[in-house]
Amino acid sequence: MYGEAFVDAGELKLDAHVDEIRFLTPDVARVEGRSRLSSPAADAADYARYSGLLVQKDGAWRLAELREYPAFVEDVSPHERLKDLEWMVGDWVNEGERDKVTAEIKWAENHSYLIRTYSAEIDGRKESSGTMFIGWDPQSGQIKSWLFDSQGGRGEGVWTRTAENQWVVKSHGVLRNGLPTSSTQIHTILNKDSVKTDSIDRILGGQVADDILDIVMVHKAPAPGGGATKPK
Repeated sequence: MYGEAFVDAGELKLDAHVDEIRFLTPDVARVEGRSRLSSPAADAADYARYSGLLVQKDGAWRLAELREYPAFVEDVSPHERLKDLEWMVGDWVNEGERDKVTAEIKWAENHSYLIRTYSAEIDGRKESSGTMFIGWDPQSGQIKSWLFDSQGGRGEGVWTRTAENQWVVKSHGVLRNGLPTSSTQIHTILNKDSVKTDSIDRILGGQVADDILDIVMVHKAPAPGGGATKPK
């Protein structure tokens, strides 16, 4: 049954972790653990607990029974929920003739959130900046982001993985004057060092705004002498 399911599903990946092995007799053992089932097209992985009964016969251990149960919420750490966004960590930049956008993304303490700080400049003058927290929302069962900008506005987004190299973020918020904003951002991973973002369906201050397309952020090269020190 499981073999057929994986053949039909294509690129599903199953990771299993053993928590405990108990020998009921010298030839019978109970195995308890946790599993993670993920797919490139899924917005979040599925987590479960499992219990297996192993029987030793003719010198080999064979699986006689396998049962699966929903995982308890506390079984899955926030870091585990966010592992598919780990590619974001680092320093990023997009630089044009007059404008420049930089972003730093790092893990919060205990890897419970991703923190993104950004700054936008025009002709060398800072125009805006802000901080975004990206984390798992246990109430809705989704990855969400919360943005606070330097002008006093705020926003919230829901992250969905739509392909192996693509995430879509549905965002809404308010400007400092209370007028609404919303957009759909499509983040496409081009390679390990570059990401293209398209911002569409934009509403700014209650008015329809132009799409912003083909914004490519690249990993910023480290400053001279800023590399990691090699151990002696």
